[in-house]
Amino acid sequence: MPIAGLALGKKQYSFQLGRKFFELTGFAESSEGDLEVQLTLDKHENMIEFHFAIRGWMQLVCDRCADEYNQYVEGEQHLILKFGDHLKEESDEIVIIPADLHEFDVSQLLYEYLVVLLPYRKVHPEDENGQSACNPEMLRRIAQHSPETYHDPRWDALRKLSDN
Repeated sequence: MPIAGLALGKKQYSFQLGRKFFELTGFAESSEGDLEVQLTLDKHENMIEFHFAIRGWMQLVCDRCADEYNQYVEGEQHLILKFGDHLKEESDEIVIIPADLHEFDVSQLLYEYLVVLLPYRKVHPEDENGQSACNPEMLRRIAQHSPETYHDPRWDALRKLSDN
């Protein structure tokens, strides 16, 4: 993002993130998606404020059935760039940059913001009837190995030891 020569005040930018972004950044969680980023940049005498609004979907792998599904994500992030002598990250929201810096690469920030937007547990959303949209064949196979249906005789021997 070019920052040298920007006039004071607010500027609006809009761009799309998709497969190419995921490839270039090495985004491990997804290789496909369609995300819209609205960036408001507000330049002041001694700092630049960035406000990111991100919304769209990313293709993820379900933690329950291992099939891919589209996960909707939406969120906002704020960053302040302060002018100083050298590059230094003061906090998650404040970065000091050299006053003569001509460009500021936001791709790493967007990568980090997307990671934060992902759910902790990635599973298919429920369908309109409240049923899991997971692969039913995979769920059947997993159920065959659940503790309720699968008996491992080695556990019986361990239980006898703990009873003594």
